[in-house]
Amino acid sequence: MKYFISDLIVGMSHFSEFADWIESQRNPEFGIEFTAFTHNSSYWQALSKKVPTMTCPLTFHGPYVQIEATSDIGSSEHQWLMESYKKVFALAAANQVRHIVFHYSQLQFDKEEIPQKQKNAYHVMRDLTKLANQMGINFVIENLCKQKEKHHLFTNEEYFQIFDNIPDAKSLIDIGHANVNRLDIEKFLAIYGQRVKGFHVHNNDGVSDQHLDYHNGTADIREIMHWIGKYTTDADIVLEYEPHEKLLHQELLEEIAELKGWVEEGK
Repeated sequence: MKYFISDLIVGMSHFSEFADWIESQRNPEFGIEFTAFTHNSSYWQALSKKVPTMTCPLTFHGPYVQIEATSDIGSSEHQWLMESYKKVFALAAANQVRHIVFHYSQLQFDKEEIPQKQKNAYHVMRDLTKLANQMGINFVIENLCKQKEKHHLFTNEEYFQIFDNIPDAKSLIDIGHANVNRLDIEKFLAIYGQRVKGFHVHNNDGVSDQHLDYHNGTADIREIMHWIGKYTTDADIVLEYEPHEKLLHQELLEEIAELKGWVEEGK
């Protein structure tokens, strides 16, 4: 297991300084998850220069701004997604990035739209899984959080089915999203645990996606860490907080140590 903090906590304008702090820890089990956005060319250029300077473990959150996997296949939106992920894959492959997170949709839908939108998302997931496997990259499909209006692209049961329908697909479980959706994390890990390559750790009230400190919310993080220790072997544990969580560097290190201890308890 390796442990990471997402640069989401500091925002796009401060990712480089945050990376420098993580690099300064000189811990081979501790690294950063970079937000690999491609819609902002200056940001992408800065990230592309920063990543090769890093020696700590790295993961990427793939692009999701101005990116939509349910767009019609062959459309300009679909072409942009594929071009963006090819850029991200190339940077990851050149720098030993441990996984790349994928969002299958940023939208909610009317019920009658769902079959075609799912078909489009499956097309993208299959193509990117194949390309990632060819390049030796862990491309991980995240369980996303349902919203308050309209219909989510995949139900909990349909999220399970992705990994039956794409036998070589890999997963990242977002614990906060699972808490809102009531996804059965232990059941998923018991079935697909060796294909789960990462976890996003944050908490919420069980109603909305708040990205709170994992101590504050209704998900039992310690129990989930025990399941991770039991069912997975080399997953990446990523603290994924938004900037409203004002933790000091020392507090973040203490949380990483606590999570590691809880994983060890479950083995």
